[in-house]
Amino acid sequence: MTGTSRLLVVVRTRDPHRQAEALRAALGLTLRGSGVDVILDEPPATPLAQRAVDTLLSFGHRVAAASASELAAAIREARAVEVWT
Repeated sequence: MTGTSRLLVVVRTRDPHRQAEALRAALGLTLRGSGVDVILDEPPATPLAQRAVDTLLSFGHRVAAASASELAAAIREARAVEVWT
């Protein structure tokens, strides 16, 4: 899922407000010109979270769910990892 120059944001919270905050933070990381991959444990829980996902996708960033093995591989390949719980 990732490349070595990409940042990885892992969103592991079920709190809808925290999830939306994590997705907005991921969007903010793109302002530096970084490629961002987002792994979500839960589908977007609010319209604000969905808007952030749609914006990330429209700018060519990746947002997806991942199995445990895919998550482990993404962590190994990422330049930096940010985890939201």
